Amino acid sequence: MYAGLDFGTSNCSIGIWKNNSPKLLPLEGESSRLPSALYTTRPAIETEEIDQHELKSRVDKEKRKQRNEIKKAEEDERKIRIFSDAELENIVRGVMRREREERSKAMQEKKSISEGLYSDTETIFGESAILRHIAEPENGYFVKSPKSFLGADVGRYHIELFSEITTRILAFIKSTAESAAGKDIKNIVLGRPVNFHGTRGEKGNEQAIGVLESSAIAAGFDAVEFLMEPIAAALDFERSISKDQVALILDVGGGTTDCSMVKLGPSFVQSRDRDSSVLGYAGDRIGGVDLDIKLALRKIFPYFGRGSSLRNGMPIPNTVFHNAATVNDVNAMQQFMSEKTAREIASYVAQAVDKKKVERLQRLQNAKLVLRLNRSAELAKIHLSDRDPIQLPLSYIEKELVVTINRDGLRESIERELGAFLSLMKEVERQAGVEPDVVYVTGGTAKSPIVEEFIRSSYRDKEIVLGDAFGSVASGLTAWSHRIYD
Repeated sequence: MYAGLDFGTSNCSIGIWKNNSPKLLPLEGESSRLPSALYTTRPAIETEEIDQHELKSRVDKEKRKQRNEIKKAEEDERKIRIFSDAELENIVRGVMRREREERSKAMQEKKSISEGLYSDTETIFGESAILRHIAEPENGYFVKSPKSFLGADVGRYHIELFSEITTRILAFIKSTAESAAGKDIKNIVLGRPVNFHGTRGEKGNEQAIGVLESSAIAAGFDAVEFLMEPIAAALDFERSISKDQVALILDVGGGTTDCSMVKLGPSFVQSRDRDSSVLGYAGDRIGGVDLDIKLALRKIFPYFGRGSSLRNGMPIPNTVFHNAATVNDVNAMQQFMSEKTAREIASYVAQAVDKKKVERLQRLQNAKLVLRLNRSAELAKIHLSDRDPIQLPLSYIEKELVVTINRDGLRESIERELGAFLSLMKEVERQAGVEPDVVYVTGGTAKSPIVEEFIRSSYRDKEIVLGDAFGSVASGLTAWSHRIYD
């Protein structure tokens, strides 16, 4: 059996060909969308027994110390508390238990997510993983949007780590989809952006494709083909039109935004080679996650001290807030969670004019809540699609903390990103040398009224079609899998 699989930055979907059309399969409950997230519990640390020889040695030492103190007190004619042998042993046992707990805690903190993945621990996926992380941030490891890191400039350890995470998620999707379909899925078409997130250009793209392909094979698939995501979205749109058209396709995803100009319609639909119908394409490493980051920086982090001054008149460096917000940059995350940053934040608290705000930043770091705060920013963006303004509760930071955000605030925060979307569309028009008959928009970020209004205002004389925000790419990949595997 074959399938189309959209391994997205924010969500994953998989579809099979049934009754002459794509059918997306449920991956979590009744939902065909699986949030791209994984949570694995920390491996257990074996309880360290109290060494009886060390206990006896330390008790004997305390007895000698007490005898000396009694003798000195008698010479000085002072009264002191005298402990029995049993009391001294209990005191020493308590000290040794605390020391044991501190050693266990230190060992636990030194363990990495890779040890969790390879140990006999629980691993969960999707929305369940997000909720588990929110409930137990200290008891496990959480990874969100692993696709954002596949093309990044990171060392061999992180490449292997994200390869394993990708394999685990793909294997879960395969198993869940096969249960729903009642058949083994052997061959897949995987979507890929024009450019993966990162700064390495084509080298980063090659690295990401290599990780995805090897992870898919490791997950149990026999054959893997790739198709650019904007082309997949175009193929999904093509199933709904009855005449040939030139379509400008904009796919605003979680981590990247891709655009293509494609000739679609009855004259092309049966072709197994669509290269000649693609008139132009371009992609940028900007997506919904970047919008969440900008919204957090501009509208949420001022409540954590961003823009605040220290008593010497200097502002708190913006770098600490940038590192806290940039959840799609593994180096920035490591920098924010480092002991060095913890010391810096402590010094900002001591020097802050508005100490309460900076104490929130300190709690954000100490309690490892940066990914949860990013989730709050994402939810704020989503809820602004339905109402304006919204009240964003941050009670996990501070009991009564609520941030008010409106659409104008979101629009101001993402102005540069909106401009980047338009630049991509104009670049593809330039490559194609023609104007589109229709503009087809898909991707979860396109659900935002602000994004939709911006596109409509930029193409007032064109028909704008909004596709299935979360399913069009997976449906197009499924259609292509039917074309090449059937």
